[in-house]
Amino acid sequence: MSSFSPRVSSASLSSQPSIGRTHCAMPLPPSSFGIYSLSGAESRRRLWHMAPGLLAVPLQLVPHRDPLSATLWWIIMSVIAAVTTHIYLRFRRIRRNAEDLGTSAISGYAVAVLLTIVLLPDRLEVGLGVLAILAFGDGSASLFGQMLRGPALPWNPGKSWSGLIAFLLVGGLLTAWIYWGETQNPEAQEPALDFTRALLLTAPAVAACAVIESLPSRINDNIRVGLTASVVLSLLSLCR
Repeated sequence: MSSFSPRVSSASLSSQPSIGRTHCAMPLPPSSFGIYSLSGAESRRRLWHMAPGLLAVPLQLVPHRDPLSATLWWIIMSVIAAVTTHIYLRFRRIRRNAEDLGTSAISGYAVAVLLTIVLLPDRLEVGLGVLAILAFGDGSASLFGQMLRGPALPWNPGKSWSGLIAFLLVGGLLTAWIYWGETQNPEAQEPALDFTRALLLTAPAVAACAVIESLPSRINDNIRVGLTASVVLSLLSLCR
């Protein structure tokens, strides 16, 4: 999935692997794997897309009320708003050719997380799970799709198997870890989950988002993945 716009992660299947330089124009067979370099702008794009996922880490270290206290709620909202504004004001530095100003991509990312937290204040693990899927699942699909490439997906020649697999593996493990970590909050109302249970609960949501992200669509990846993650994780959380 792509960070703040439709992703070309797995789309560029025609360049040669290169180290320390931009992609070469000589075409390669679609099945060719390699280590491809990213431009400075694309590297920043990956960083800015994945870094917000780290916001979940402090919440795993500090006990907090469940449901969220007004103070913590405003802190979370303020941090997300600040990060979103920072990225929006600097989006031109990571903007791809023929891309808009990033409004749909950035707002799709932020709104999915914010709305889930607002609507489910007593299930913060769901909101953080949505954040993890967007940051690490979608972000990894773009990162590994661009860096490794390989065979294109049969249903979408613009994306690759390497991106889809990265979404499932990296996104699956980190989403489960963040979801599990929030359930360990000593002030949580519900019993803590073990990691295996957290993985089983979140894996279907990650898989659904990976498939949705891989489909051809004019709707920005962040909107599609964020909405899917919010709905599916919310439903799965009822199975605790």
